[in-house]
Order: sequence, then C-alpha cells, then structure tokens
Amino acid sequence: MTDRFRRTLDELGVHKGLVPPCRVDSLAVGPGAAVAQVRVTRQRCYEVRIGLPTFGKQVWTAVTAAVVEDEVTTTALLDGRVPDDIERFFAAEQVPLFPETRELSLDCTCPGTKVPCDHLVAGLIALVEETDGDPFAMFALRGRDRTTLLEEIGRQAGARITAPPTDAEAPGLAEVMDDFFGWGPAGDITRSAKRQPPAGAALGLLGEVPPLAATVDGTSVTELLRPLYRALTGQE
Repeated sequence: MTDRFRRTLDELGVHKGLVPPCRVDSLAVGPGAAVAQVRVTRQRCYEVRIGLPTFGKQVWTAVTAAVVEDEVTTTALLDGRVPDDIERFFAAEQVPLFPETRELSLDCTCPGTKVPCDHLVAGLIALVEETDGDPFAMFALRGRDRTTLLEEIGRQAGARITAPPTDAEAPGLAEVMDDFFGWGPAGDITRSAKRQPPAGAALGLLGEVPPLAATVDGTSVTELLRPLYRALTGQE
C-alpha cells in the first residue's frame, strides 16, 4: 500500500533497499509531522522533521462518510486492517493520502545544507517502515489518529445500521387498534387488513404454557385467562 510513498522517496533519491546512513533512535508521528531523533555518534543526535499538510474537517467528513457506505472497507478498518485500495476514498476528494514531493517539508538540526541530508534520509526510511507496519500512521500524519478515526467510523456505521426506515410513515395508534390482535409477521404494524386467527389457536397457546403456581381464590391463572382469550379473539 505504501508503494506510492516509496515513489515519492525515489524522487528525492531515497531508493528502496537503501541502508540508512544513520541510526534513528526514535520516531514520533503526529498530525502534520513526523519527528525523529537521529544519532550520528554516541554523544551527538540531530532532530529531523518531516512535515506534511493535514486534511481539513470537510475532507475527513466526506472520506469517513464514503468509507461507511462501503461495508467491506468499514469492516476491515474496524478490524484494524487498512485495505490496499483505501486511497480511492481520498482521490474522490481530489487529495492524495500519501505525500507528494511538493508537499513535503524537510528540516534537520545538522549544520549541513544538503536536502535531504543523511539524517533526513534515515528519518524518511524510518517513516516508510513505520507506515508499512502501521498504515494508520499515514492517517495520523494527515490529521486523524487511529482512535479518533475508528470511533467516528464506528459511530456512523452504528447509526446507519440502527436508523429506522424513512420511506414510509408508521400508522397512528387509532389506525391499528382494530388490528392489534391480528395474526401476522412480528413487527408488521403497517398492515390494514384484519386477519382472523385460526379457531382455538389462542386457547391452544394457553395449553402450551407450563403450569403456573399462582392462583386467585383457588383458581389457576391459566383457567382465569381462558375467558379473556375467547373474548379477545371472538371465539365466545
């Protein structure tokens, strides 16, 4: 997935397989920059900064909404995996996920004037390796850390799944009262035709209920319910 990033480094003369000329002690990736401590001797370190523009709220909102519409991508991200084709969601907003050469700002505290210097080369190689191992690091560079991104995707995906249908309004209570005890699929409150239950069906259900220990004046609750079931189902 980071091949696009490697092509950018190729343009800077940092080719794949190049051995880092210096040792990177640490690398911190955050919104808009990766900062590395590069050691040149036992006593001396230089700090390099690899800057990259972040995406604004409008871009991230559009990308997140598009991702949530794609079930496969949403599932992968929430499972901690970044699909190889993730760039297409950013391309749709006309922004590159992986940095282009013109976007990078490269700084080093060393006294040299070459850009990139050996310390920056080491930092760039370390950054590519970091994004190879954790693709979410590239999202962080562009302004969305892993936790924030996944929480937003999870929230929108959950809302999309649980949202009630809006293409038809549910009937009012007065419209369905006469059909309240109609028999049909569970949750089918929109039906308007009355359906008469099979004779004895409701009473048959009482026979399937395990005996209840409760009684009223010595009469079991089941027997007390039978007249009510007959009245409700019109089987008197």
